[in-house]
This record gives sequence, structure tokens and C-alpha cells, in this order.
Amino acid sequence: MVIDLDPPRGFGSLQIGMPIEAAEQALRELPGFVPPAVGEVRNKGFAHYDSQLSISLDFDPRGVVRAIELFRPDENVQVTFRGLSLFEEPADVVISRLSEMFQLEIEDDGLNVMAPDVFIGLWRRTLPEISGDDDGRYFESALIAAPGYGA
Repeated sequence: MVIDLDPPRGFGSLQIGMPIEAAEQALRELPGFVPPAVGEVRNKGFAHYDSQLSISLDFDPRGVVRAIELFRPDENVQVTFRGLSLFEEPADVVISRLSEMFQLEIEDDGLNVMAPDVFIGLWRRTLPEISGDDDGRYFESALIAAPGYGA
């Protein structure tokens, strides 16, 4: 499955600006959705998939989705933005390619990377310590948001 991000709109049937109830239904309809286990409590707007992809929605007090965050899957799902695979390409490659298209804000030596003009942000918890170290080599989450989010 390919998820092609289209910030600040969303992707597929999951759109920023839609009511949280409709967005949760769209999350359940994505292939590989894993329903909560008996007794498991999930935050509103959170979904997990058999690929290990997780999606978390942020919504305003009126219940309108204002941001979508996707967490890196292990397999079978490719998350793209303008033809660039955000989780399969090394973070340094993603940063380089995005910087050719947009002005970037890079924080903490590349742990957080934002392209504010297109309402997308990328995050990883650590940087690789040595060449070839996979820990920190790839982004772990991608967030797309409505204009003004986080301001």
C-alpha cells in the first residue's frame, strides 16, 4: 500500500478539516487496520495497522482534525510525499531532496525537520552514531497539518 501525503489536505479519504468521527471511520477502513484488543483503551483518533504503521490524529476542541501524524511502518506500506519515500529513504536523503524543493527548518541537527510552506514535519528520536548505524538513520514519524497548526 502507498500512502501519498498531500499537505495540508491529508491523504486518501482522510482529510484535515473533517470531523473526528468521520476521520476515525476513514482510519478503520485503511487496509490492515488492527482493532483494539478486548479491554484495550486507545486515544481518540489513534489507529494501528498490521504493518506496524500507526496514525494519530490531532483535533481541535470542536472535534475537527487539524493534523495527521504517521509513524514508520515495518513493512508493506510506503509513505510518500511528492514521489519521495519518507520512511524508506535515509533521513539525510529525505532532507537533501526536500531542501531542493522547499525552505526547511532543521532543529537539533536533523532530529526535527519542517517544511512550513507545505505544512509537513518529520521526526526521529536520535541521530546515527556511526556510519552504517540504522538507529536514527530513518525518520520515525511524519506530520501534516492545517495552516497555523502549532502557532
